[in-house]
Amino acid sequence: MKKAIYLCSLLLISVIISQAQSETNVKTSTNVDGAISTVAKNKADTTLKDGWVKAGTINISLTELGQNNYWTAVKGGGNTSFFGVKGIISYDFNRKKGKTNWLNSLNGRYAGTSSSVYVPATNSSKSVPFTKSDDYLNFSSIYGKEFSKEWSYAAFFSLESQFERFMTPGYIKLGPGFLYKPSNHFNLLISPAMSNLTTKLTASSKPLSLYGVDAGKKVAFGLGAYARASFSYDLSKGILYTGFADVYSNYLKNPGNLIVNWNNLFAFTVNKYIAATVSFNLRYNDLEVARMQTQHGIGIGFNYKF
Repeated sequence: MKKAIYLCSLLLISVIISQAQSETNVKTSTNVDGAISTVAKNKADTTLKDGWVKAGTINISLTELGQNNYWTAVKGGGNTSFFGVKGIISYDFNRKKGKTNWLNSLNGRYAGTSSSVYVPATNSSKSVPFTKSDDYLNFSSIYGKEFSKEWSYAAFFSLESQFERFMTPGYIKLGPGFLYKPSNHFNLLISPAMSNLTTKLTASSKPLSLYGVDAGKKVAFGLGAYARASFSYDLSKGILYTGFADVYSNYLKNPGNLIVNWNNLFAFTVNKYIAATVSFNLRYNDLEVARMQTQHGIGIGFNYKF
């Protein structure tokens, strides 16, 4: 667990550093006019203008999917590599007005196939005609007021769950923080006091102690430190990378057990409506299952940007 978190932290830090360097470095030129125009172009690229910036993707593809048993134990699905159908929606709608920034993000995934299902209780598999292999829903919103060019006082809200068994588990976060936003492609939120409600709302789960919620209860309250980084880059023509990573530590219960979530999606555009996708997702939450959960997907199919 510690090694995995350490590696994730190093990678996240390296991405942040390279992102900062790419936005501050200016190409040199022996021609004075060329140098001036290059500086002007880079300055324009990083200047945030007032108004809405909206971007989204809908993708439906035939996908090779895979996940380990620990991911399966929480989300359900097969435990080996298999083929299926997967749908992805990703939509960002951000607004800047003067010194205020309002950042909103909606992400969802759902996939299924015919496969075998891993049964943790018996440590065996059984065949079923249709298996859910991915199910994820996340909405987040950040409202910030700038106190410097790139930093803001901020308020954060997020809801994380899945489409089936909605809010079981569910995670609702709300709290203050500091927002670092140097461009439209990257932002980092840091909060020393983030509240978190963990829910298990399905009737069958109420008598059980699950996800850190005691038996007989539907909700558990937490308060802790939280950090979230969001990325969106055109790595080259026709290759788009989007992703986010967050880390949470609950002061009230086992603060040393960090909850880590890291989602990555690469979209390779073939033409206007066809794209290949590669995704890799990592999660650790010892209140769900005390092991690293990993998942990947490789697919090709319909893709629409809006």
